[in-house]
Amino acid sequence: MDTITITFPEVKVKIPIKDLTFDILEDMLFEILQNIARKVFEKALTDIDNTLRNKRERGKLKNTGKREKYFLTRFGDILYARTRYKDKENKSNYLLDEALSIVKNQRISLSRARIECFLSGFSSYREVVEGIRLLIGSPRCHEAIRQSVIKEGKLIIENQEKKLRQIENLNYPDKEAPDTAYMEVDATYISLQHRGKKKKEKMEIKLGVGYTGKEARYSSGKSKRLTEKFTFIGTGKGFMEKLSLLAEERLSLSKVKKILFGGDGDSWITSGIKDYFSSATYILCLYHLYKKFKESLSRRKEEQKVIKDLLLSNQIDKGLSVIDQLIRNPYDLKEKDNLVKLYTYISRNRQGITNQFILKDKGIERAGAIESNINKVIASPFKKRGMSWSKPGALALLKIKETIINGEWDKWWETERERNIKVDKYKPPLPASCFKKETESSPIVEVTIPAFIGSDRGKPWVGVLRKLSETGYYN
Repeated sequence: MDTITITFPEVKVKIPIKDLTFDILEDMLFEILQNIARKVFEKALTDIDNTLRNKRERGKLKNTGKREKYFLTRFGDILYARTRYKDKENKSNYLLDEALSIVKNQRISLSRARIECFLSGFSSYREVVEGIRLLIGSPRCHEAIRQSVIKEGKLIIENQEKKLRQIENLNYPDKEAPDTAYMEVDATYISLQHRGKKKKEKMEIKLGVGYTGKEARYSSGKSKRLTEKFTFIGTGKGFMEKLSLLAEERLSLSKVKKILFGGDGDSWITSGIKDYFSSATYILCLYHLYKKFKESLSRRKEEQKVIKDLLLSNQIDKGLSVIDQLIRNPYDLKEKDNLVKLYTYISRNRQGITNQFILKDKGIERAGAIESNINKVIASPFKKRGMSWSKPGALALLKIKETIINGEWDKWWETERERNIKVDKYKPPLPASCFKKETESSPIVEVTIPAFIGSDRGKPWVGVLRKLSETGYYN
């Protein structure tokens, strides 16, 4: 096996002790170590390139000389020269790039990109620039980091789309299903870059979480965490379908005995549950119900309590009756409009309220994790004042955050990023109409009853047989 020797040079630095502090010494040593690392890195790449040049098969590639390349690493920028070759079709080749898995036009190490993308999930790009400067030095501009994030996010999205197609084709490992599974969804809006448009646009971001229950976070105390939790972020009409596919892969949802599905009552949620989670028990999120009370009954504290008590004791019709009376005698038109919306909201989600009452009696732990997850995933940096986003930039960063929160960040960089996922052509199930078509069939046995042609053919009982044959009993 070919080897190269990496040698770290001896370095002696004389430093005056006067005015020296611990922090100055630390910074100085860190900078020296980075300089040494860059030189060693450049020398190692040159040695590998020379080894590959000497060992290459003669006659297939023509040496056209060295080409220099800048590459950003954890130690900062390095500059090295590697040999360029031309094959018989006059195409350029770099044996060094092939040997070290460097893709065409790559200018940053995966280790450095991994650090920048991770930090971008929790801070603004300008803050990431400052964080990089403090951590390892040699920061890039915020726009370069943003482009790196968009590129990585697109790879994650493409990878996830292929996995969803695999699940749709029933190509995923089987796993044991829990007795109970919880699903929750919610949506929020982020500001888009208006680019000269007078009206500011917003993009709806949808988030779903699935889990199997709650367990104690620590050996003591009441703090709990979700078990077998996964998060999914998306947009548009296909969100619930994609969430159902992921839930099937993660939780074997089709085999779960009891599925509790929490939501805020929006129509896209209730219709999505009917279409893709038909066996789930819908639960209206109490947080959003109480929020509606405050918005619609801001000047009626006593009525708030009366209606809340009626709803939570499963007396929904009585609660709606109280709201109806208020609609007839509102303070003003604005309050009337809010009360009508509240009446419609409760009517549309009455089953979700009733299920809260039923589950409380049965002692099953209710859902209620979506709000903290919305805040964790989207609040920072998406909700910071003055921040606006392009659609590709927002989705890319959200997918990076999703990967981190799901505990799959290391797995993505170490195995999933380079894995080639093959997806077979989707074969939709046969439509119901195929099973309703009448098929032509011939009798299994064809016989003629002797009595029809024999000496008994004129007798009454033969006439009865003949009538039965005409009605289809015999053919």
